[in-house]
Amino acid sequence: MATLEEIVTPLKTLWRFDYDSNVKALRDLYELAKKEQWNAATDVPWELETDPARVGTLDMGGEDPILEMDFIKELPEDKRVDLAKRRSAWQLSQFLHGEQGAMLCAGQLVETVPDMDGKFYASTQVIDEARHVEVFHRYVKRLDRVYPIMPNLKALLNAVLGAELWQMKCVGMQVIAESLAMGSFKMMKKGTGDELLRQIVELTAQDEARHVSYGLIYMKEELPKMAEDERNAVEDFALAGVGLLAGPDNEAALGAPLLQMMGEVGIDVDVAVAEMAAKLATPEARASRFNPFQEYVVPQLKRIDLITERTAPGYRAMGLEV
Repeated sequence: MATLEEIVTPLKTLWRFDYDSNVKALRDLYELAKKEQWNAATDVPWELETDPARVGTLDMGGEDPILEMDFIKELPEDKRVDLAKRRSAWQLSQFLHGEQGAMLCAGQLVETVPDMDGKFYASTQVIDEARHVEVFHRYVKRLDRVYPIMPNLKALLNAVLGAELWQMKCVGMQVIAESLAMGSFKMMKKGTGDELLRQIVELTAQDEARHVSYGLIYMKEELPKMAEDERNAVEDFALAGVGLLAGPDNEAALGAPLLQMMGEVGIDVDVAVAEMAAKLATPEARASRFNPFQEYVVPQLKRIDLITERTAPGYRAMGLEV
């Protein structure tokens, strides 16, 4: 049975009857998007076999400390493969849900941005995101099942869709979520041993790079024009958005599904928690952990001057260097 969820969003639709280009960089990006379209049904080599054991880690560039735990090494081979399959499907399910959120947001941007160049480009992103939903759904089903969306990811997407200012939508999706996705896809490409997934994320990352460029180009143009109170609201929105996914609450939310999957393949969860706490919670382990927010999100927010003296302490409280 299909599941639907309704959220009510304030949306102002803007017609524009001046069809000439007035933001050349966005028009150029639109032209590039037209050239780089690909078909998820015919341009992806679906005939390739997928070995769930080779899909690998998707967010750490091939270095997965979980695999070095005694409770993993003691598992029978079939159980290790089963756990790997479930973990990969869960992680990719989050990207699947995120791509749908991006598709909905891009549709909103077509309606709400004031420039025809911005509308043109956002319309290409709608089809990009539909293609991403298609390709990730098809791949996830090879592994296991589609897992539910993480509560904090859902909260971020709902906040973006429900934002009153279109600049908030652009920052929340194009600059924060898309930067995070682009960085994650780079790590997936590096970490996976599955050729099919490697080609999927390579194609998808090509699109995500354009989406981030759209946000950076447009916000460099628009943010300086905003009234101080609205500009401050966008800054606060960005900080809150990063906080949803980079704050301490999200780490606990990430751990719960992993523990459930471990229990499902026969791991003693109490033993697993104790070993992970001993080996992963040390200051050295935390310092060495890859942080996609530090590497990909913070630099983009700084490029558009959206981290200010007023909001910088909030980012530092999350352990981010700004």
